[in-house]
Amino acid sequence: MRAAVVEMDQAARPPNQKLQFLGLAFCAADLVFEVDRWGLITLALGAAEQLAGTSAAEMHGQHWADLMGSDETDLLAAMLENLRPGERQGPMRVALAPRAGSKLDRHASLSVFRLPQNGGSLSCALSLGAAAPTAVVTRLGGLLDREAFEAATAAAIAEAAASGSSARLALVQLGGLTNAMSALDVPQAEEARRKIAAALRLESHSGLGASEIASERFALVRSSSASEERLTRRILQICGGGVTPITAELVVGGDAPEQGLRAVRYALDRYIAEGADKAADGFESMLTRTAEESAKFRAALTSGSFHLVYQPVVALGDRGVHHHEALTRFEGTDSPAAAIQLAEELGMIMELDFAVAKTVVGVLTDADPRVKIAANVSAVSLMNPQFVGSLVALTATAPKLRPRLLFEITETHKLTDLGGAGRVVASLRELGHPVCLDDFGAGAATLEYLSRLEVDFIKFDGRYIKSLDRQPRDSAVIKHVVALCRELGIGTIAEMIETEEVAAVARRLGVALGQGWLYGKPTLTIRNPVQAAAAPVAAPAPGPLAARRRGATETWG
Repeated sequence: MRAAVVEMDQAARPPNQKLQFLGLAFCAADLVFEVDRWGLITLALGAAEQLAGTSAAEMHGQHWADLMGSDETDLLAAMLENLRPGERQGPMRVALAPRAGSKLDRHASLSVFRLPQNGGSLSCALSLGAAAPTAVVTRLGGLLDREAFEAATAAAIAEAAASGSSARLALVQLGGLTNAMSALDVPQAEEARRKIAAALRLESHSGLGASEIASERFALVRSSSASEERLTRRILQICGGGVTPITAELVVGGDAPEQGLRAVRYALDRYIAEGADKAADGFESMLTRTAEESAKFRAALTSGSFHLVYQPVVALGDRGVHHHEALTRFEGTDSPAAAIQLAEELGMIMELDFAVAKTVVGVLTDADPRVKIAANVSAVSLMNPQFVGSLVALTATAPKLRPRLLFEITETHKLTDLGGAGRVVASLRELGHPVCLDDFGAGAATLEYLSRLEVDFIKFDGRYIKSLDRQPRDSAVIKHVVALCRELGIGTIAEMIETEEVAAVARRLGVALGQGWLYGKPTLTIRNPVQAAAAPVAAPAPGPLAARRRGATETWG
């Protein structure tokens, strides 16, 4: 009976629409507020203490920029100035003003709507916890550098793919911008550039921002609901008639985010070289080709339709074989460069590295127990725990193979976490695997690596070895590095030895092992470990070298 009375009372009570709307608003936000056309807060409801450190009543009359971090000022001004009645902006990731006594960064999601017939005021909703995946401001004017832009793009593509939607890469070419800016004094030009950056950010996915890829050429990732007309209008409002915007939009995402990001990089490179129109023209064919190449490469790995060739690494003293390096060959070609570059670009280098290691384990199982083989492992693969776990599991049932399987770390410039890499190297060596650091002296593989990575061998980059008999400075450097390695108990290998003269210099400098055409080219057969190297092989005619990994140099063959 009591329940019936309550039900009748509720039915008789007229709905309070303001309360209903307020309840719906708080379902989507922690704080709702309204600002007038000057940005002053006229109404605030919700978790004001949590977000602003003050009560909702005390927020009245406060400028909304005071709620946000200092880098958001231009973005807020752009919304006040450019949002038309009936237009909605957001959600966008924004930085909040730091709390008193706290150094923690706080981010929130901001949505803004300009309600018609509301005197130009903006209705705003703010929710905590929307940390941006990359810094919003990384250079003057609020624009992202290319590295930060690609990181933001990768996050946006992955987010779109997870939701079953797609993102759009917008290429905005502002012809005449340089001349327009040169006609202004410095403060005016800087203000105009900040406004352009803010306008581009307003149109970007989640407010992540845009990047100036080249002079007068900008790029941003947009959501599927963004308006190209609105972006063009905003740019013209800022720049005036002296600037001619040219825009092109490319759909990215889908089921394979890594392919989408590769296609984005292609489009950006072509955009820099040829402009927005040309980049758009080739983009669809690039996506198609990427998908086809990816499927073909994965099928080759799955079916094992590649083979390994083996090049001897010998003792420089008596030329006895110490071990062989396994090198990959696809479809009967002599050079693995194109296939390996494709694996890197498609994000499939770990699959290639594992397939090679698995093949080498099979060869070692059937070979003379004195045979030792080095398998290349990319720095990218080395830093992936799942890959390392799978690598260790390969020899778990045959631990006696481990001292015969050497891992040669390539692409060392990608070892950004030397502490983590050192722990992985130590774990592999504890299991019995020798570890070699490839391309020493090139790029990042320098003395710091010797102090942070306890490896068994280093291999000097072949570009230095080839000219040892003609470059006294290179000889002096290698001599001292060899002495340091000897003191640390690290073996040394010189690759790309093609002549007796270079071999003699390397031997005189104290290098222990050598590799190159002088001692044998890569072959399908493995030489007996006690065999001395074959008679010297004539060096090939000069020409481009095949890359074992991008940025590395492979021995001749």
